[in-house]
Amino acid sequence: MVNQTTRAALFWCLITAQVAGAQIFFWDALPDYRAFTAGASGVASPEDFAVATLGILVMQLGYWPARRLQFQMHFAHRVILGHILLCVSELSFFFIAALATVAVFDHWKESQFTLWKFIFLSAATFAFVCYKRQLATLGDAMLEQQATTPD
Repeated sequence: MVNQTTRAALFWCLITAQVAGAQIFFWDALPDYRAFTAGASGVASPEDFAVATLGILVMQLGYWPARRLQFQMHFAHRVILGHILLCVSELSFFFIAALATVAVFDHWKESQFTLWKFIFLSAATFAFVCYKRQLATLGDAMLEQQATTPD
């Protein structure tokens, strides 16, 4: 049986892994996104896809066990941190949504968009939906008022 302290430490390590995976993806994809929006096509190299895939895998490997653990935990009421987590969750999804929009709607034909690239973009979008949900539910849990009974 795992005690509450160990469970909490594991949970926060998994959250940190998700954040690290998202940052790996962002750092790798941001230059490509800038080139896409400037009108370039075919800017992503095989190395870019490999690094971005690593970020996606790290995010997913952190998300699923953290999701299970989160439902077993109780979080202190932290208004500011809860709002920050909600804000970060929204902002994190904004980038992947913009990248997907540019790739699919603006560069579909020019970049020789293939099935594997569509699957890759779908996997990235799914990973960020999971990440957004994790941060949002964590932020919501910190914003919830604990029911207290009068003394």
